Amino acid sequence: MPRTVIASASRRREDPPEEMCLVQASAEFVSVAGALLLVLCTFCTAAFVSTVLAERGTEIQRFIAAVLSVAAWMYFLNAVTERLSLCGSTLTLSSVLGRRHDFQLDDLDAMSLTHEGLNIDRGFETIRFRMHGGRGEKVTLGPCWNRETLDAFVRSVDRALASRPASDARR
Repeated sequence: MPRTVIASASRRREDPPEEMCLVQASAEFVSVAGALLLVLCTFCTAAFVSTVLAERGTEIQRFIAAVLSVAAWMYFLNAVTERLSLCGSTLTLSSVLGRRHDFQLDDLDAMSLTHEGLNIDRGFETIRFRMHGGRGEKVTLGPCWNRETLDAFVRSVDRALASRPASDARR
């Protein structure tokens, strides 16, 4: 059952220098989910190698095993290279193979981190961004995130928002 772990609301702020990255967090290779993904990748690769080396395998079996193996390694690479950063007034989620998400903090009404899973230590994390005007976006993070790292990142972003002076005008 999904539950909201941390929610924070932004206030209108002045921009700090753009070259200053206040906070960074990244997914971890050494994690339970990372180990499970590595086992899955190894299994898919072993299945592919066994279909290539076995004389009884058909071409379609080799093709399916190759596609599964490549897809597993691509997902693993994308999951372990996810990175959240706050540079200036832009919050960025990026990874090697995934689409880059940029959010201007001045446009945010609220940001919430939701744990999507049965076990509190494992599962997928979702960050929901609610923008001015009611528009929102949901970003699902990969399985290799450490929950404490995400909690600390959201708290750091909230502190960064609170430490900047509010501007009088609102977009």
